[in-house]
Amino acid sequence: MDILYFGARPRPSLTRMLSKDGYRILHASYKRGVLTSVATCAAIVLHWKSLRDQQVIADARAAGLPIMVITANLVEAYSVADPLADLYLEKPASDEDVAALLLDIISAEQDPGADAVNHWRMELAA
Repeated sequence: MDILYFGARPRPSLTRMLSKDGYRILHASYKRGVLTSVATCAAIVLHWKSLRDQQVIADARAAGLPIMVITANLVEAYSVADPLADLYLEKPASDEDVAALLLDIISAEQDPGADAVNHWRMELAA
């Protein structure tokens, strides 16, 4: 299964960690790359600046993908009336944290009874 990483290129160590769990990171920086990749993805990772591109968010939502945003603007991210992501992670984020949280939100999407996403939202907001 693929994880779409939109914007900044993921670090090789993150790619290695996720590959051990059977995931492949697809890097995309243009809408066309996103549109052709969304169908095979388990999740999407964006950086805060990528949120300006509403089409990327709409494509991910339409495909039912969990969305993680990595941001230096965590307070601003949580202050919007309708959060665009399922999970916000504050920079600098370690590869271990990114990988663990991605695996959690993917498993929460695959198991509707799981509440991992809301748990992480509460933990990060505290």
